[in-house]
Amino acid sequence: MRNLLNYILRNSTWFLAILLIAFSIYLVFKHNSYQRSVYLSSANRVSSRLYGVSSNVTSFFNLKRNNNELLERNAELERSVQLLKKHILTLTADTSTIEAFTLDSIVPTQFEFIPADVVNISISKFNNYITIDKGSIDGVAPDMGVISTAGVVGVVRNVSKHSAVIIPIINPNFRLGAKLKDSDNFGSIAWDGSNANEAQLREVPKHEQFAAGDTVVTGFSRIFPEGIIIGYTKEMGVSTDDNFNTFNINLATRFQTLSHVLVINDKYHRERVELETSIK
Repeated sequence: MRNLLNYILRNSTWFLAILLIAFSIYLVFKHNSYQRSVYLSSANRVSSRLYGVSSNVTSFFNLKRNNNELLERNAELERSVQLLKKHILTLTADTSTIEAFTLDSIVPTQFEFIPADVVNISISKFNNYITIDKGSIDGVAPDMGVISTAGVVGVVRNVSKHSAVIIPIINPNFRLGAKLKDSDNFGSIAWDGSNANEAQLREVPKHEQFAAGDTVVTGFSRIFPEGIIIGYTKEMGVSTDDNFNTFNINLATRFQTLSHVLVINDKYHRERVELETSIK
């Protein structure tokens, strides 16, 4: 206490000066409307910026939760789309049947969608891969298809309890049946290793007509529902067979910015594979 008193006495001149300056400032703003308005305006700007910074910080820490909510919503919307497609096909097959439609009024879709975050990705190598943060405890298994909000991503190759590795379209080991959207002629998707934004639609019959920008979608597949977007035709490619065409396509999924995916759980996949294997 004595040291504190000695410190105050030694610096009493400074403390007195500070008090006088503060009192003078108070009198200036108290009795002068212009200076008071300037002060209030400046204080409002400062407080507004502080509130803005605080809001941005709060939003940043909520991004993870918001992203997860959006992924869950995307998964539910994708499931609804598959239900609607199935119902439309049913009505088309039997046009004499008219019934009220709700998502729960028909047989549940065979596809479920598991949202996941990308935790590692390779796009500059030849054998590219993607690692996600969902594994076997989340229902992910090998040979499940993977899509983004834009289109096809790849196929699950290896799975651990909490993670999974995906072979993307931009990997030479990836193969998938595909077709032009309004065509009945099927080809296959492959990647020549030259560009992470492009792939090739191969083995398309020579008579197939196309225009730049035509949509390329999944065809009959063990892994993907039919009609999932893969990309868009760009130009004729180099074909190794005179009976077939090859098209270069722009991929719908942009792997450079890919951060979230949906893993497709086909509930009938194992049953179908076992049935087909039994006759070999």
